[in-house]
Amino acid sequence: MNKRVELPIYEPIYKTYQYQGSGAAIIDNNNSIRNWYLNEIMLLKCSRSFLKGWGSPGIDIVNSSLMVNPYLEINKYPLSYLKDCTNQMIRNFIDLGYYVYFLNVDDYYIKNKSLYKQRHLYHDGLICGYDKSNKTYCIYSHDSNWVYRKFWTPEICFTNGCKSSLKNNRTVDIFTVKAKTENVGFSLVKVYRNLIKYLDSDIEKYPFDGEGVVLGIVVHTYISEYIMKLFRGEISYKFADWRILRLVWEHKKVMLERITKVEQLLSLDNSLSEQYKSIVKEADHIRMFYASYCMKRRDSMLLNISKKLLTIETREREILTQLLQTMKKELKNGTVELSEK
Repeated sequence: MNKRVELPIYEPIYKTYQYQGSGAAIIDNNNSIRNWYLNEIMLLKCSRSFLKGWGSPGIDIVNSSLMVNPYLEINKYPLSYLKDCTNQMIRNFIDLGYYVYFLNVDDYYIKNKSLYKQRHLYHDGLICGYDKSNKTYCIYSHDSNWVYRKFWTPEICFTNGCKSSLKNNRTVDIFTVKAKTENVGFSLVKVYRNLIKYLDSDIEKYPFDGEGVVLGIVVHTYISEYIMKLFRGEISYKFADWRILRLVWEHKKVMLERITKVEQLLSLDNSLSEQYKSIVKEADHIRMFYASYCMKRRDSMLLNISKKLLTIETREREILTQLLQTMKKELKNGTVELSEK
């Protein structure tokens, strides 16, 4: 019997990395889960390893992976467990309304996916549909042009990608994922507490000669330094991480949404969100400039990008500090307990 099933994709709140996009893409039937991202997921982090002249700053947002989202039902099935039943099980899961997230499958073999027939990279992605008549899967991931979208690929390509991973001693895992039905509300108190954590961050707390992960708003300073290392040739152009400023831009878009919600719920004017819009716009500009640099090297662009990142950090700190001061006053007046429990 011919059968085609395609589950809906919700536009992810973060999607620089596929472990971010896959989690938010499946909440179409319960988009109140978006509030979890607004309440909790805002703390930037990065590594210091690039300061030694190699690697990426590894910029990320703490707990933005689908694996830590408490409002998703996630079940793990190692490929070694599914064996020859893998394709039938994937179709069965999708029939039951589950999306299928895969981990450590070789991109090289998956037609229309990033790095297809270019490079062996053991990567992740989300299967959101199938067509039994032509034996294809609908995958939501970065395509061969590095555009994050849905595309179709033959089942055999997915199978070959799994076999390649196993042959190279990679553990391939399949996860069924579905949004829970619990309603998630926007929490002013959680936003307040997490903004404090985000702003409790500067170069004195996280010095360049320190150890470990860097957290909070000072991550902008670290990215600025990474850009300058590219400019000075201390990190090779060919190893430039093209993703870092996209995540900055996404972070700013979400922060603007967060600020706007706070203003609405506390019946404030929109002065702070209006000011913050310029930060979102600037982050978008430097994202595009950096993308242009990554496609065709023009070192002169890097100086301006580095400076603008520091300006964004300074301006964001000012606006969010004002927001916190207002929230503290309004929430205390409303007898809401702000202290950590």
